[in-house]
Amino acid sequence: MSPRAAWRLERLGFVAYDYTGGKADWLASGLPTVRPPGGAPRALDAADRDPPTCRPDESVGIVAARASVGPVVVVTDTRVVLGLLADEELRAAPAAVAEDSMRPGPTTVRAHEPLAPLLERMAKRPAGVILVTTPEGILLGVLRPRPATQD
Repeated sequence: MSPRAAWRLERLGFVAYDYTGGKADWLASGLPTVRPPGGAPRALDAADRDPPTCRPDESVGIVAARASVGPVVVVTDTRVVLGLLADEELRAAPAAVAEDSMRPGPTTVRAHEPLAPLLERMAKRPAGVILVTTPEGILLGVLRPRPATQD
């Protein structure tokens, strides 16, 4: 869309995005979309959008005191995911910094991934949590496994 067309839409009360990536990248980034009623839920729909986070230079003891339970996502100032502090790391070395104690390279998925197959995979291979990120690695949320139901 041209800048002029975007300006006109904004003047009419619409929000215009200057986005040059493709549709798949838009969906993967968790940006707004219009879905048919009753559409299948996506990973971002079930994710905790405000998970506990910390900076890589914070001490594990301070992070553990602030977070009631793990995991805590280690992120940069722009929320790029660096790693994860699970309960074991939060209890192990309170004087260490998060960057030295974190689990690097946590499992991530994109925002538009269908939720049902993802939950099935999580049930088959207990992964603790899965992070929902943009293609650039920016944290959007944390998906926790659902408890098994009693039949």
